[in-house]
Amino acid sequence: MKRRIAALLPAVVLAIAPAVLAGHDHYKCTKTTQECLDVMSAEFKNKGWLGFELDKSEHGQMVIKKVIAGSPAEQAGFQAGDVLVAMQGIKLGDESNKEALMAAKKAMSPGKEVTYTVQRAGADRKITATLAAVPQDVLAQWIGNHMMEHANDQAIAQK
Repeated sequence: MKRRIAALLPAVVLAIAPAVLAGHDHYKCTKTTQECLDVMSAEFKNKGWLGFELDKSEHGQMVIKKVIAGSPAEQAGFQAGDVLVAMQGIKLGDESNKEALMAAKKAMSPGKEVTYTVQRAGADRKITATLAAVPQDVLAQWIGNHMMEHANDQAIAQK
């Protein structure tokens, strides 16, 4: 079964982003609602954005589900169905690369170029895109979704 992953790439990228996995076993936020709001607003302000949504296949591969119209991902040539293989030359899905991926993600800010290796129609190809700032509507959606998790957790705790 596929699991939906919000359009958070690349900060987000690849299981990439904190608390953006939906309907699954993900980490439980331990911050207060206000703390989360403050931290998320500050952190995402400086994060780069590509503009695609991912599914994680039953084999653990990250597959582009949707490319957002007008996004850096669309301009660079990403397509729905592309399988993400590597980011900045670092193979994805390999636990031994976890620290290298985290370091690469931390460096991803608006205006930076990022190169992905994708598999399309059985062949690997490299795609380079320039990251943009996270659009306000996307940021509001991400924060809103996380705040709803807090509300649900509070409702459950009160039962």
